Amino acid sequence: MQDSHDTLRDQALVRRLLAELSAGRPFALATVLATRGSMPRHATARMALLQDGTWLGTVGGGRLEQQMQERCRDVLAGAQPALLEWMTHEKTGMACGGDALVGVAAWRPERAELLRDLLGRLGAGERFVLREDWGDPADVVVDLLDASALAAGSAEARALAGQATAWDEASRTYVEPAGPDPVCYVFGGGHVGRALTGVLAHVGFRVVVADDRPGVAVPADFPAAERVVCGDLRNLAGMGIRVGGADYVVVTTHGHAWDIDVLQQVASARPAYVGCIGSRGKAAFARKTLRERGVDAAWLDSVHLPIGEDILAVTPAEIAISIAAQMIRCRAELRPPEQRPHADSSRAQEKN
Repeated sequence: MQDSHDTLRDQALVRRLLAELSAGRPFALATVLATRGSMPRHATARMALLQDGTWLGTVGGGRLEQQMQERCRDVLAGAQPALLEWMTHEKTGMACGGDALVGVAAWRPERAELLRDLLGRLGAGERFVLREDWGDPADVVVDLLDASALAAGSAEARALAGQATAWDEASRTYVEPAGPDPVCYVFGGGHVGRALTGVLAHVGFRVVVADDRPGVAVPADFPAAERVVCGDLRNLAGMGIRVGGADYVVVTTHGHAWDIDVLQQVASARPAYVGCIGSRGKAAFARKTLRERGVDAAWLDSVHLPIGEDILAVTPAEIAISIAAQMIRCRAELRPPEQRPHADSSRAQEKN
């Protein structure tokens, strides 16, 4: 699943849209429903035009966004009915050369309850499916379907299982899996951890910070964190921390012994990303120690240790940027191939 920024899985966006409808103010919503080829944004991307002229979200920028802004203005003003249109390269002239199927519809106050339900599900961490019927763009039917209610083998069940969107051209239906984004656990709230938290939150990661020092694990010092936990880093379960396979882990404690303890505890979860700060000498020592403790050597090879992209970072802020860049790339590589068209071109550049 892609990160939730500028989608209907983005609680901040949904909360703002709900406020508009609750106040009796409709808005126009543009949605990327499918793409072909290389495009800056893919299915799930949303852009809203509020009554006061405020824009929220983005469908990718450039000429495509300009054209969608024009259509949003017309739809909100009633000068044009809702639309469903393939914005091809020929129409947009965008250099990336891809196509995007974009729907634009007016959302009116009677949909406030739908957004309220959506916000509640997101806040509760439920897994569900958002389904939109675009058979009549002027009256898009939006449903929220519980995971337990999905028929086995249905398009909705397949989308949820594969964590990927689905557009069916014949029925003109769009399916988007929804649920909590993975968590990035930052173990260590020192200079790097503090700098990293804000950066990660800004690029769509949910961040939980954990430290064993009461003077460091201070929630007010990490305003972008979802949670700040203080406890014994040798007992993550005792701190209420349960790392899952879809989660991300950054280890930057105040000593190599604690780093090693944390790595040992998260190894069995096989998180999507694990990185640990330190020199190459520390990396060799940590891997040797963990192998002696029975941690799988193949998994240890997958740990980013030393952590971060090699940008010659020195300051905590620079190191935070290098770590975030590495995590963004990891997240992109976990997406379905059709949702990461830039990956091949970046690798080609590396080889040249």
